[in-house]
Amino acid sequence: MRELIPFLRDLRPERWRLALGTLLLIATLAASIGLMGLSGWFITATAVAGVTGAYLDIYRPSAGIRFFALARSISRYFERLVHHDAVLRTLARLRGWLFRTLAPLPLAQVGRLRRSDLLNRMTADVEALDNLYLRIVGPTLAAVVTLGATVAVLVLVAGPAGWAVGAVLLAGGVLLPLWAWRRGSPHGEAVDRHLPALRGAGVDAVQGLAELRACGAVARHEQRLMAAADGLAAARARAARLTGAGEGAVGLLAHGALLAALIVGIPLYQSGAVSGPLLALVALAALAAGEALTALPGAWQHLGRTRAAARRLLEHADADTGAAAPRPEGPPRQALGLALEAVTFRHEAHMPPVLRDCSLTLAPGETVVVHGPSGCGKSTLLDLAAGLARPDEGTVTLGGAPVAELPEAQRFARLTYLTQRTELFADSVAGNLRIADPAADEGELWRALHIAALDERVRGAPRGLHEWVGEGGGRLSGGEARRLALARLVLADAPVVLLDEPFRGLDDDTAACVARRLAPWLAERTALIISHDPDHAPAHDRRLAFLELNAPGGE
Repeated sequence: MRELIPFLRDLRPERWRLALGTLLLIATLAASIGLMGLSGWFITATAVAGVTGAYLDIYRPSAGIRFFALARSISRYFERLVHHDAVLRTLARLRGWLFRTLAPLPLAQVGRLRRSDLLNRMTADVEALDNLYLRIVGPTLAAVVTLGATVAVLVLVAGPAGWAVGAVLLAGGVLLPLWAWRRGSPHGEAVDRHLPALRGAGVDAVQGLAELRACGAVARHEQRLMAAADGLAAARARAARLTGAGEGAVGLLAHGALLAALIVGIPLYQSGAVSGPLLALVALAALAAGEALTALPGAWQHLGRTRAAARRLLEHADADTGAAAPRPEGPPRQALGLALEAVTFRHEAHMPPVLRDCSLTLAPGETVVVHGPSGCGKSTLLDLAAGLARPDEGTVTLGGAPVAELPEAQRFARLTYLTQRTELFADSVAGNLRIADPAADEGELWRALHIAALDERVRGAPRGLHEWVGEGGGRLSGGEARRLALARLVLADAPVVLLDEPFRGLDDDTAACVARRLAPWLAERTALIISHDPDHAPAHDRRLAFLELNAPGGE
């Protein structure tokens, strides 16, 4: 249970709302028990009075029944309102914490997480923790308090009958949640296995549909998708059956408490120790007390899944993010050298090397263009230069320091990298740009957009810098999204620049305009540019063919 402690502590900001919600839940349960018990007493007392002709005050019991009925409805409504408000606030804060935890992780570590894994952590794992208070801690506390008070009252008014009811409810209240926890853990683990697999297969099917069709693998992937869906459905069906069994067990327990009250209470009635109406009150209150246990088996059944979700969310909480390393006041303005010396790299140990004894040295302030056919390993060269991949042999240095030894905060203060993949957020133009420099003013934003030849397009938009770009830049064309990513790179203003096909998706005229505006900015920096068409690259000092560069001893 240790993994749940940090999330219980996270409930502190909402402790007053949670406390109020728990009190309202106790009031709801108490009103239900009071309503059932008083109704049983009143009906029995009325019948006895009708037979014996004794006087019975019907007004006060009637008022009490109305009070309990209204109190139950009102307290239940406000309990749901307060509890859900507190828990949703907590989950929102938890998602923010998770993003802040993942954001500074080393890129290589984040890269090992698939998008479906990240989606599962942000949604299913976070949502699984709403069980922690809303369905486990709160209802368990309410059940303990309510049942304790109910048994105390029954013992006070009926003595041994109250103790008998308390014994049955105590045994069931302990054994049922434990049984549900033990039996439910395998089902929760099965759901945890199949849900990420289903999401991963679904994401792959949507994002890779063209590749799957091209390779004739649609049917095979569909089988994988359906296998994950069938496994998830089967696990949820087993969990649903267990939930039904738990609810049935609670019903049997409540009737067992009623039976215990009658077995012990009838001799008391026969001896005159308790009256008939009082015995009816005890029996029906015992039956109603089972409501306090109704939610517990289903909630404790999912405790195993809640614990597993907590463990996954805490995986990176104590990871070394490099945040302890001092970040420079700002990126150093002087140009830095970049060197790859005798680098050999394989994607997998059993595969042939992509780079073999490759050496490349860029002097401070030099711009070099490397060109070659697609798939030959040019992007891998940039990944090595950025420290996103480590060579099997050889060294990569930035400003004379090994790239692998630089904390990410320092490395990316000195180096910025435009990959082939354009990543934009569902935000405004300004919001996407300020990822590179949160303190940038509008003048700096317009300057970066001008260099990327996107300023006229943004000025023509109805909201200018505040124009919404859509999820993944969906409201922009591919070329516009590419130039916005380039403008963000310009705004980062690092002394070493890596560009992988910077003009991909641009027409010749736009590419020429961007190259012309980019050249003066690059002239003040060290730049390594990958391009399949070097004639359209910005002004540069050297042009190298990758196949010659990758030949042993070649540069």
